[in-house]
Amino acid sequence: MNQEQVIETMTIQKMVGKVANAEGHPADQLKFFTADCQVRIYVGDEQILDFSGKKYLENGLKTFLGNLKRCHYMLGQHTIDFLAQDKAAGLLFCRASHVKEDYGEDIIVDYCIFYEDIYEKVRGEWLIKARDIHFLISNKQVLSN
Repeated sequence: MNQEQVIETMTIQKMVGKVANAEGHPADQLKFFTADCQVRIYVGDEQILDFSGKKYLENGLKTFLGNLKRCHYMLGQHTIDFLAQDKAAGLLFCRASHVKEDYGEDIIVDYCIFYEDIYEKVRGEWLIKARDIHFLISNKQVLSN
């Protein structure tokens, strides 16, 4: 990996961190995706959602995260391979906690997730062109104070 790729890797990782920080706020997340983005969500091996384009992604995120009260994301290992000067593929591991209201009680759901991303540099800025989100493990329980 040359010096330019090291800098670009750090830039992509910073952008992905901003996406995680905006979790629960779909409108804030959208600025990190290309106009023609595709996002697919899997639970185990089963694909449950597929969004193509920012308009559909925003609506999907609002539905998927609709009753989210709080969340926390801890990003882990993130590998990036450059496919071209303006295109890269990433594999990112994540631990997420969502607090949702369910029948009047706060429920915490912990997830183990990995993302398969395609990044594209558009007008000098790295964006997510495609993202496959794989929910591997989830644990749901009543949140104790």
